Amino acid sequence: FMQAFNGRGVMADDSRPTPVTDAIGKFRLRDGLEINVVASEPAISQPLHLSWDSQGRMWVVQYRQYQFPAGLKVVRYDQHLRAVFDRVPEPPPDGVRGSDVISVLSDSDGDGVYDSQRDVIEGLNIASSVQVGRGGIWVLNPPYLLFYPDTDRDAIPDGDPEVHLSGFGLQDTHSVANNLTWGPDGWLYGCNGSTTTGDVSSAVTKGVRFEGQCVWRYEPSSKRFEIYAEGGGNNFSLEIDAKGRVFSGNNGGNTRGWYFPQGSYSHKNWGKHGPLTNSHAYGFFRSMPLQGDSRRFAQAFCIYESNLFPNEYRERIIAPNSLHNLVWCSRRVPDGSTFQTVDEDNLVDSEDHWFRPVYAGVGPDGAVYLADWYDSRLSHVSPLDDWHKTSGRVYRLQPEGSLPRFELGDLASKSSAELVTFLGHPRRWVRRRASLELGWRSDVAIAEELARPLRAARDLRPDSRNQMLGLGERVCTLSMLGCLSPGLAAECLDHPNADVRRWAVRLMGDRHQTIPGFAARAAAEHSLEVRCQMASSAKRLRSNDAIPVIAALLRHDADATDPHLPLLVWWAVESHCNDWPAIQHLVKTKGFWQRSITRQTLAGRLMKRFASGDDELGLRRCEWVLQSTQDEHVRRILLAGLHEAFQGRTLPPLPIGLQNAYAEYLEGLGGAPIVIALRTGAADAVPDALESLASHRTAEATRMLLVDHFAEQPDTAALKPLLALATGRSSASPPLQRLAITALAAYQDDGIADSLVAAMGSRIGREHDLRATAMRTLAGRVEWSHRLLDECLQWRLKPRDFPADVVQQLRASEEVALSQKVQRVFGATLAATAPERVHEMKRVQKIVGTDLQRGDHDAGAIQFRKRCATCHKLFGEGGQLGPPLDGYERGNALFWINSLAAPSMEIREGYQTFLVLTVDGRSFSGRIESQTDQQVHVRMADDRLVIVQRDEVETMRALNTSLMPDNLLLDATDQEIRDLFAYLSLGA
Repeated sequence: FMQAFNGRGVMADDSRPTPVTDAIGKFRLRDGLEINVVASEPAISQPLHLSWDSQGRMWVVQYRQYQFPAGLKVVRYDQHLRAVFDRVPEPPPDGVRGSDVISVLSDSDGDGVYDSQRDVIEGLNIASSVQVGRGGIWVLNPPYLLFYPDTDRDAIPDGDPEVHLSGFGLQDTHSVANNLTWGPDGWLYGCNGSTTTGDVSSAVTKGVRFEGQCVWRYEPSSKRFEIYAEGGGNNFSLEIDAKGRVFSGNNGGNTRGWYFPQGSYSHKNWGKHGPLTNSHAYGFFRSMPLQGDSRRFAQAFCIYESNLFPNEYRERIIAPNSLHNLVWCSRRVPDGSTFQTVDEDNLVDSEDHWFRPVYAGVGPDGAVYLADWYDSRLSHVSPLDDWHKTSGRVYRLQPEGSLPRFELGDLASKSSAELVTFLGHPRRWVRRRASLELGWRSDVAIAEELARPLRAARDLRPDSRNQMLGLGERVCTLSMLGCLSPGLAAECLDHPNADVRRWAVRLMGDRHQTIPGFAARAAAEHSLEVRCQMASSAKRLRSNDAIPVIAALLRHDADATDPHLPLLVWWAVESHCNDWPAIQHLVKTKGFWQRSITRQTLAGRLMKRFASGDDELGLRRCEWVLQSTQDEHVRRILLAGLHEAFQGRTLPPLPIGLQNAYAEYLEGLGGAPIVIALRTGAADAVPDALESLASHRTAEATRMLLVDHFAEQPDTAALKPLLALATGRSSASPPLQRLAITALAAYQDDGIADSLVAAMGSRIGREHDLRATAMRTLAGRVEWSHRLLDECLQWRLKPRDFPADVVQQLRASEEVALSQKVQRVFGATLAATAPERVHEMKRVQKIVGTDLQRGDHDAGAIQFRKRCATCHKLFGEGGQLGPPLDGYERGNALFWINSLAAPSMEIREGYQTFLVLTVDGRSFSGRIESQTDQQVHVRMADDRLVIVQRDEVETMRALNTSLMPDNLLLDATDQEIRDLFAYLSLGA
């Protein structure tokens, strides 16, 4: 398998590394900056992560074992190159030793130069990050979080490590648990990448399971582990800003990264990375929108909050791009309670394509440090281990002429009083480290001094209230010391500084404790970010404490349009749905149904949540919720939620009041009482329904609902009228005929294929997408696919008549006879570098030349609509099946030529086609729009959403071929090609 697998992306080439002294000269820097080498090969190789301890020493993780753990045997791979190993490795010092090394670099004389290096821990096996504190060295070495005691802080472990966490996945070592980081609250935070799973346990917390990307955290004193937020890109960086907000970079384009409020759920590639842990999330957050360079990818991510660089850099995102050999700089712009980002001038770029910055961080001296993987290869999508394992550099980026150095000495040796003064230091790193050292030494005698500025807030001058540094750190330190009482937290909620209020809410919520007068303060709170944290914390409180807070938050009607807050409120409500009296209390709250967030976000989801269990108790609760309001608009929203809950599922018997209301709702959609009778399983409903389905006198909306029902719940008696509609023998509009064609996919009858194929020459024409729809239905079963291809072999259909997604689905078949027939009709699949593709690339390149604007823009727009707009959006026009094109290198002719001539060379993350096979022999191909533990939602090429029940799925696998058809430009004239390129590159 490994020898046969074709690598994709940026693979190793024949070039050689540039000596570090020469590589420095290849950097182009933003005006006013300089870059220096801190460490390089042979002393350092494959650096992945940097961190600093309280002495200012820099710790470096050298990820030399990558890509395969030592001592493990690969049993098999899946389509994403996720490995299944023969066993779980033992934690150090047992088991097979790997090549990973943890090193420490020191500045022995305080002149700002790291002048000594020592390897501290060797023989690690897939070690991704390190942090020092709380009496030792913490190493994230999946599947384990290890603690090496070092009580004298000499960077020599006192003994063997203790396992604090176990169960992080190893299936894909470019997406393991990573970026261990001390949070300002004293927890250890980390990320998990996209294509590994977790079943994580500590001494206290057992079996926390997740699939793919998330942010997690661990509290060492209580030994609690939890998921902080779920979703994102391939989260392989972690940043927690001065206000405690959590961010990560992104391995895709069009964004600098993700912002993760506590307890939130964010988007991920559902097909590849699995469902969310909460099947009732019913929504998710997106990455931060970007204005600027939308190329892939900003995996690494940090925020500059220090004082060495000029003020223009404060709070800027620094995001290395290892794919394009540069470092971005972006401004955060508030977007309600979240952010958008706007690019500024790049900090660094290099003509050296070996420059692969994989980490960025701000050191104790205020400089920016970059870990450079330094390799010609970047892509992990090949199992061949041809990485250049002896190269790597660490750079320091600083203002020109500056002398960065950490001048404060060993913070751990300072008195508590001195550390308190450091809480006002202009460097975030110093403030946070001082706070952590105070918390770790448990000096409660300092608590009153810490609390004084929080209690004396009303005495602050108005112009200084929001300018005091270290107030948030004071609240965190008090919490670590166990001195943040409910009473003090209540005083914090009166503080004029929003960060103090937000931290008090978050930290008390972490202890599952409420704050006196919390609900009243929630109703009066004027900061949107604080209200978001109140919603997040309400998710963690007991129901009796949380519900009044939620009700208070609903009073802020303007929050209904915020990108984050409404869903945060829903997730808080959902977390208490098992406490029925609490939910009843919330619904009975005065004005509940009039609140904007209730009507726009909560109502439908609440109904869907209680209907999701299919049990009588849940349906009675749905009935109670419906009867709690007489507002007709709200009742329609509630019934829409009920309707959505049973998409693709059998409708169970409903309580009589709910049944009557639902029948009225269906009639409002154009349905008749026969539809509700069918859906509830009435004994005599089927004959009447079939008669209505066959009659042209029945309202079309009712007929469509009946078709939907017989597609979801096949009945052999319905096959005849469905076939009549599908083949045009029964009066039907094109939308109804198209729906009937798709419904036939649920039936196993040999006559279906014959009937559809026979009608393709007459009543199933190309118009209204009828023939393409019939082909998609026929491609859904192996025996029908044979019949479809036979028509082509007998020249009654032409290969060019087949939609690209149908060809792709047919090529994906593993039946030998069908595969042979596919090759006879469509030819063999060409490799990306096949001579035919190379010839086509050269042909188009010759036509286009170097001037992309030689064509006519208006004529190019027509070509775009004809060839591209079905799947891609550009300038606000087009479909959404493929990635939007606005953000690509539209002025780069080679990019367009490669993409058009060899579309499968690189398939954008999130736009890969999946083939879903069901236990009854059907197949669907499309993009996985979402999935839960109950359903998989497949977005087909014709934009139709197919819902497949999880227990009906036999296999689900990604396809390595693009939906874009080959030879897209083969029938285009030279001028049409020039016109298309002119339009694609317009304004680039």
